[in-house]
Amino acid sequence: MLSELNPQLIHDFRKKVHENNNFVCQYFVDFKSKYDEEGKDIWSKICSCMDWLTVAIEGIERPKYNKNMNCSSLEFTHFLVTIDMIIEAVNHLWIAIGGATESKQPYIEDRSIFQATEFDRKYTDEKYIKEIRSWFGVHAVNGNEVQLDGFKKGIRFFSSWSGSSNGKSFFIQLYSNNRRAEEKYGGTKKIDVDCLVKFAALRYNTLPQLMNEIDLLYINVKKELQKLKVQLDDSKSELAQLQQLYRQAKERKLTSEHYEDDILRYMSFLRCDLNELQEREKELVSDYLLELKTIIPIYKNIIQEVDHSEFDVFENLHMRSQIYADNSYDFSKTLEYAEGHSKYGSGDISLRILINKELLPEYSVELSGPCLSLLIHALDYRHNKSHPRKFKKSEFVQIIDDISYPPVLITHENGKLIITEQYNKDIDDLTKEDLKDIWK
Repeated sequence: MLSELNPQLIHDFRKKVHENNNFVCQYFVDFKSKYDEEGKDIWSKICSCMDWLTVAIEGIERPKYNKNMNCSSLEFTHFLVTIDMIIEAVNHLWIAIGGATESKQPYIEDRSIFQATEFDRKYTDEKYIKEIRSWFGVHAVNGNEVQLDGFKKGIRFFSSWSGSSNGKSFFIQLYSNNRRAEEKYGGTKKIDVDCLVKFAALRYNTLPQLMNEIDLLYINVKKELQKLKVQLDDSKSELAQLQQLYRQAKERKLTSEHYEDDILRYMSFLRCDLNELQEREKELVSDYLLELKTIIPIYKNIIQEVDHSEFDVFENLHMRSQIYADNSYDFSKTLEYAEGHSKYGSGDISLRILINKELLPEYSVELSGPCLSLLIHALDYRHNKSHPRKFKKSEFVQIIDDISYPPVLITHENGKLIITEQYNKDIDDLTKEDLKDIWK
């Protein structure tokens, strides 16, 4: 790593990208610009840029002086390629996100570092770096053709291996297939390492500005969505109301995935034929569905206000009782079976175990999958009132958040999330003893 290229910056950028319910992903995964009505997956490009920028920033090192000219030359070429990788990643992040914000990328036409003139032309710093990259190894031997004034045909240039006397600057000898062109434009070409680092740092440090652009884009998109009134016909059934809201949520990118699994589960419950149930369970399920009805106006408000708050009412669609916790394996397998996420065997065995424990009625084996899932959730809702989940003092789960830099340990203890400490080792370098300490 280089002190001029702080790796915390790309980690902060990743955090920004994942903020607001993964706004950037939702907005750019099928992006339609005013110039192109056909949607494109810009999100994949953003992911690629972030990945390679992380690799380059954390892996780059200054080339060291080496008495072995071959090693020195190859090392400097690798350094140049990494510099170019940083520039390309930053540039394309600006192109990707700037396509929506219409913001101009800084320094594209800049000449503040090199003030280079080659082939009787003034080069921007960006274009000059491409020439340097070509001369010092990437295209050193294939003689990229250049059109020059005063020459009828394109001229090709080739370079020698690079050399250095101190590791702070490198030079090559530029040749040509045209002697007159070589005399005029060839000869020794030199580049300073510090200038290359400064060039990369200047562009890399525009990421905070790009993060501001993401914030402004989110605010503008959110305001536009808030102006569009959400339609809800409350004279229709709960299922019809949810379907109406769900369609609108999917059309509004910022709300398309928020509480989606919960809403789909709720709709599956409303499609159930309650006549499958016997009278006692039918009454239990009916009371449960009545409690869930409060989700509808909250879901409407979520869509209207683009509200990503966590609402407790959705917890009623989750398994929360101590009875579930004590039998979590069999309940989870039965739910997987009921919701079509597993094969018949293990789910059926777990279902019969729950029946034998009198946690489900005997006729549960005859219920359709959605109706069985509804019954289990309704029972858990009732159990949670009399047998709420108990957390032992020693009961906790720790998660390594490797998006943060350095990685952070997040502890779930007694129902609360606690950021306990920063873990300063790379995740890939954790030993078995480290893991034992984390998970004990």
